[in-house]
Amino acid sequence: MAYFEYFPLIPYDVRGTKEVNIQFITNILVRARKKLEVTNVSLFSQYFILDTDRPDTLAHQIYGDSELHWIILYANYMTNPYYDWPLTSFDLNNFITEKYKDSGGMYGVHHHEDTDGYEIDALTFDKGTMTWGATPNATPVTNFSYEEKKNDNKRKINVIKNEYISQIISEFKNIVG
Repeated sequence: MAYFEYFPLIPYDVRGTKEVNIQFITNILVRARKKLEVTNVSLFSQYFILDTDRPDTLAHQIYGDSELHWIILYANYMTNPYYDWPLTSFDLNNFITEKYKDSGGMYGVHHHEDTDGYEIDALTFDKGTMTWGATPNATPVTNFSYEEKKNDNKRKINVIKNEYISQIISEFKNIVG
């Protein structure tokens, strides 16, 4: 039940020279999205992705088949597991260290928030005194906290229940085939 086995084959000249050598290859450019916004919550279970989870290990745990990893990605509109799947703690730390190495590092200030969590300016201009001053209740948010929150927002996903898997595979075959 590998993902690409459902994709159509296309004729392709594998040599690209005057001697034509046509072979049939998998058309990896085909893309499929869920046809409808499925809002029936009875089709899904909620799952919180743990630090050690990967799409293939989660598919094995839930469906008993690691090759069904694409169904987990498909159900959550994830097209690139490297960017759409949450990073592990180790990878997140490395990512933040590299990304912010020239702008304050991991614990440099990313932005400021008010007490409601809205992003605000750290300084406010006082028209009466014509000076800049600290914004009341402006809480600094570090680069680490900002990136960790973005990463954690990716952890809550929908997992299609086992009883609907054959229907999803059939629908997928019709879309890409």
